[in-house]
This record gives sequence, C-alpha cells and structure tokens, in this order.
Amino acid sequence: MKTEISLQSDYQNFGKEMTRGKLVNTPGIWINGKICWLQNGYEKLLPEYAVSVHVKNVQKHSKVQYNEIFVRNHSKEAVEVKILLLSYYSQSNQDHLAFVSPTDNVVFHSVDDQLMLVNGEFNGNSLEQRTVQPLWNVHTDLIWKNQQKGSLKYLPMGKGGYVSICSLNMNLAPQTSNTSRAWTIYGNDKKELMDLNHILLKNSTSIS
Repeated sequence: MKTEISLQSDYQNFGKEMTRGKLVNTPGIWINGKICWLQNGYEKLLPEYAVSVHVKNVQKHSKVQYNEIFVRNHSKEAVEVKILLLSYYSQSNQDHLAFVSPTDNVVFHSVDDQLMLVNGEFNGNSLEQRTVQPLWNVHTDLIWKNQQKGSLKYLPMGKGGYVSICSLNMNLAPQTSNTSRAWTIYGNDKKELMDLNHILLKNSTSIS
C-alpha cells in the first residue's frame, strides 16, 4: 500500500511538471522610433537601417533559459538601438502574476508555487527599463510612454493575461557588433533565483 501511494505521488508530481507552463521569450529591436519583434525565428535583417540581429540559445544551467543577442551595424554611421525582451506565460492562467521588483532590479512571473525571474545585461549594465503590460497592448503604441524616444509606459504589476517587457540600450559604432544577454530563471525559492541571477550578472562562463 505504501508503495502504491508513493508511486501515485510520484506520478502526480511528474504530471504536474509536464503540464507546468514556461515563459515564452520574444526578442525585439527598437530603432528610430520603430520596433521589430523577432517572431519567426532568431535572425532578422533590417535593410532600411543596415542592422542585423541574431539570437543564440546557450545552455548554462537546468533552471536557466539563456540567450545571447548579437546586433551588427552594417552601415558607416553610428546607430542607437534598444534590445527588447517580451516575456509571457505559455498557458492561459488567471492566477499568473507578473510584476516588477524595483528593489531587486528584476521582473518576476509567478504561477502557483512556480517563480520565474527575468533579467539581462549589456556591458555589465542591467536592464534599462522594465514594465508589465496587458497582452493585447503588445502590438500597439499603448506600450509606449514616448515611442520616438523608446520610453516604455511603466506599469508595475498585472494578473492573468499580462506580459513583461524589458529593454537594454545599445550604441553601435559604424560597422561593429555588440552582444547583450537575457535570461529567465525557474524555481520556487526567491533566494536561489537571486543567487543564480547574481552569477549571471557577473558574466560567469559556467554555473555548477
């Protein structure tokens, strides 16, 4: 009987893990007041700006989804871009909560006992902007406080069908490339997530 209860418990835990949702991360780029989301794949050439973007997934840790975002300026003039990271929960869940943590300088997504931390860096600098927005605002100008300046409208928290949007500022000299990094950390213990986040901010090449 004990074995049956144990097996049933293991099966239930396994089923819970299999049905547990993930964060879907969509990178984007802002240039001169215009935005382009990389929705179909991880490479994009913007010929009107002579800028290309390539996103590479890197395996760092079993609890970390980690992307390196390469941006190249092919033109003979300097250009300022903002790397955007759109994160939303993969399943429809009214208990999903997305919120900005100003004291921790990160974004959290929470569902049931699962906690997800979103952050990124460029040249040792953390995310420039963090906000939470309704999913239906994403492809409209309602996410912006000032679209021409690349200023996102700030909303600290949302429940249900809400997404988080973060940005990293990047200045590219003529015919040069730069790399920014973005990650999502999964777990149920905030301290563990913050410890992993600290390691990633220090640009550790590996996590044991």
